[in-house]
Amino acid sequence: MNGERAGRRLSVLHCRCSSLRYGPEQALDQIAPALCALGIEPRVLALYRKPPGGPAIHPWVTATRDEGRWAEQVVDPGPLSLRVVRQVAGHVGRSACDVLHTHDYKSNMLGGIAARRAQSAMAWVATVHLHTDATSRLQLYRAVDLFLLRLADRVVTVSREQRRLLLRRGIERQRLVLVPNVIDAEALAPQAARGPAVRPRLGVPDAAPMIGVFGRLARQKGIDVLLEAAGRVRALRPDCHFLVVGGGPLRAELEARAARLGLGSSVRFLGYRTDVATLMAACDVIALPSRAEGLPLALLEALALGRPVVAARVGGVPDVVRHERHGLLIQPGSATALAAAVLRLLDDPQLAARLAAAGRERVRRRHAPELAARRLASVYRAVVAERA
Repeated sequence: MNGERAGRRLSVLHCRCSSLRYGPEQALDQIAPALCALGIEPRVLALYRKPPGGPAIHPWVTATRDEGRWAEQVVDPGPLSLRVVRQVAGHVGRSACDVLHTHDYKSNMLGGIAARRAQSAMAWVATVHLHTDATSRLQLYRAVDLFLLRLADRVVTVSREQRRLLLRRGIERQRLVLVPNVIDAEALAPQAARGPAVRPRLGVPDAAPMIGVFGRLARQKGIDVLLEAAGRVRALRPDCHFLVVGGGPLRAELEARAARLGLGSSVRFLGYRTDVATLMAACDVIALPSRAEGLPLALLEALALGRPVVAARVGGVPDVVRHERHGLLIQPGSATALAAAVLRLLDDPQLAARLAAAGRERVRRRHAPELAARRLASVYRAVVAERA
């Protein structure tokens, strides 16, 4: 009986609230083929915070359907509404999945409660990518989330730092599972090959150093720190150019800040892009000046592409990058330290190449999708067996 249950095919409904196909969605998509090979059918339920002018269907749902997998959405207007609660509960119930896997505050609240109210008490796994308290609303969400996580069968976290935080906040050790984010390095190769063609389109000379920062334009990502550092870098290397890739609520404010700093056309704000790997491949250095992180996909992408990295020592970043072995680590919030690290890599091409090669090898060994898929498949089978 146990052998049959362990080997039978399981279906898992992944639920996440977002407006675009961000890092967590992309990571789940990369794990999906390996999960299918292990007898786990991953499905998608997107709580869609539709941005102004955005497509009618969440890009994550579209991408999942294009791969031939089950995907549905619930349009989320923002604050909790009874209609959204009912729709999520309906989708969770009708999915008839073996496991619900939620991935953020809201899906934990709505999906987790729906799973517990399901007729057969569906197994529930919740991933904590990052807990922040940047606003009073997020502090409230975090408090509710920590309470509800105690009802989950397993709580997955992506970094050792997040695991320590959850232990301190009362999540039982035996229910915590560490599953770092993944990157499919081989899948990036075709996009990376197009990198050399990017510079002419951007009007950046081939010989000019180009530094890229990739992430949502929110305070957490520290783009303001990058802009301050850009001025210091250009004081010594006036030919440097900077790419800011990502959308978010602070774009207008950051563009105004760049203008006040006199950065002019040396900084290009490109908005949300789907060709991130190609743009990264065209850069000489990738900067990650975040104030807080779980384990950023942008870091794994940069390393997998063989790009030298300067990153703030936050969250799961030190799990991946050891200072002066796989990249350079700096204290968060320091424009001076960021500028010095960028200049060091530009002035020492041999150091940059050594760090980049070591970083690429590290993510290929430790962050392959197949590794995370095996861990998750084991978690899913364990919680289903416990529920049975």
